[in-house]
Amino acid sequence: MDWRAVIRATLAERGGLATRQQLLERLPREVLDSHVGRSNLVRVFPHVYRLRDSAVDDATALRAAVLHAGPVAALSHTTALALWGVRPLERPLHMTVDQRIKRAGAPGLVVHRRLRFDPESSQCVERGGFRVTTLPRSVIDSWPLLPTAERRPLALDLVRRGLTTAGLLREALLERPNVAGRRSLHQTIELIADGCQSELEAHGVLNVFRHRSLPPSVGQYRLQLPTGRIWLDRCWPEAKLAVELDGAQHHTSPEDRRKDLARDRALAAAGWVVLRFTYADVLRDPASVRARVLEVYRTRMAQLAG
Repeated sequence: MDWRAVIRATLAERGGLATRQQLLERLPREVLDSHVGRSNLVRVFPHVYRLRDSAVDDATALRAAVLHAGPVAALSHTTALALWGVRPLERPLHMTVDQRIKRAGAPGLVVHRRLRFDPESSQCVERGGFRVTTLPRSVIDSWPLLPTAERRPLALDLVRRGLTTAGLLREALLERPNVAGRRSLHQTIELIADGCQSELEAHGVLNVFRHRSLPPSVGQYRLQLPTGRIWLDRCWPEAKLAVELDGAQHHTSPEDRRKDLARDRALAAAGWVVLRFTYADVLRDPASVRARVLEVYRTRMAQLAG
């Protein structure tokens, strides 16, 4: 019997990967162990094999992880974020199973055990042919694994793109009450709920607009003008005072500037005053920004009272 041909055919039928049990359905145990011992078959993850001369690309590695863990698991954490298309795929790969399930990890694969985890429930969805945790849950799970400087910007960007919401992130956080970095995660969710959709707005809220010297403000305030509906970065509706934050990579082209001026004119026609600050203003001199806002706020309130 040409066992090598049997092995190749078995793997070819299964896209280049097979579990030990699948191989044992075609060849004797001693033959399988012999080919493993001579490295004709290479273990990708426990009990999952490929041919020695076959390549292991990202898709193959993901499929091998799924074969190892079986239907009781879902790809999760930063691996799920990669399948959601919001980060590059990194090693090690991550999977999650219920805490009652015993699945061993391996070099290049981390298996997480979670209370009441069900891969067939609404906790998971199908992405790219793989079962993965939902995007809000993936963000919460990944929080401690992400570089600190990347955490909040990623969450803000996902909300800005309409891929998740503060409410969904908050629900996912309730399922992981002991996740590392919970304090910063909770603060990020609250910033999102307050209307922040960028790092500039987050810095503005934390360093300027929540300062005790200023009255409470509203973020991402929706306003209907004759020219259409707009959203204000930050405002005090009672004073008809709006603050617009111009990011370092936005509002710089002639077309952007033209739109900003047209927007400001429409607001002025509706009785609003607009203050514009740059990224540098907020980061380098928040005290001056606060002082300017407070000065105009007081003037506006006096004008409207008169």
